Amino acid sequence: MKVGIIQLDIVWEKKEENFKKVENFIEKAENVDLIVLPEMFNTGFTMNTNLAEQRGGITEQFLSKIASSLKLKILAGYSLNNNGKIYNVASLFNEDGSIYCTYAKIHLFSPLKENIFYQSGEKPVIFQINQIPCSVFICYDLRFPELFRKIAKDVNVIFLIANWPSIRDDHWLCLLRARAIENQCYIVGVNRVGKDRNGIIYTGHSAVFDPWGNQIFLANEKDGLYIVNIEISKVIETRKNFPFLEDKKF
Repeated sequence: MKVGIIQLDIVWEKKEENFKKVENFIEKAENVDLIVLPEMFNTGFTMNTNLAEQRGGITEQFLSKIASSLKLKILAGYSLNNNGKIYNVASLFNEDGSIYCTYAKIHLFSPLKENIFYQSGEKPVIFQINQIPCSVFICYDLRFPELFRKIAKDVNVIFLIANWPSIRDDHWLCLLRARAIENQCYIVGVNRVGKDRNGIIYTGHSAVFDPWGNQIFLANEKDGLYIVNIEISKVIETRKNFPFLEDKKF
């Protein structure tokens, strides 16, 4: 699987400006199977739920158009208004522009009152990229290993999209690696860079860890497009040679 990671310097609550940035990066991607964007790529991690759109809003229109015009899959985070209930979601767009699936963030970040402004999701999702079973979680979910364990045996790759601040950067890399080791799968962490209106700084460091916990990719602190190749055979090999997932009791 060839993954294009876009580590974005998100412009606070300026959707059109973020669309333009993303479009410029995606146009440079060649022969990738999937493009991955950070959590709330179009606004930043805002509690302004008035920016949430209903299905078919300008954000989904933008992602659908790009996916269909370039014939590639896009996994992106944004806020969604579902009949008055607001969710922090990640949606997978197919090459034809249709939405394959949507995951709603389960663990909401109470220190910034996300749990007050947003609704919690109810269950993980599993999808296929080139017949490879994958899943996606969002930012704060990373701190809850039981969520990852729930789907571990059913997937080969788990994506984690985030707005993870620099003050907890060590936790970011440590937890990404831990999730890879304990679930014997690839973990692809896609973070943002820059600074939001609240003064929170993001240093990026999007990273990929293989099923043995080896770091095979680490981005710097700049925005940009990064291409990473994932060898799924390593998942099969690791689970065959050290099949501890089969011994799980709970």
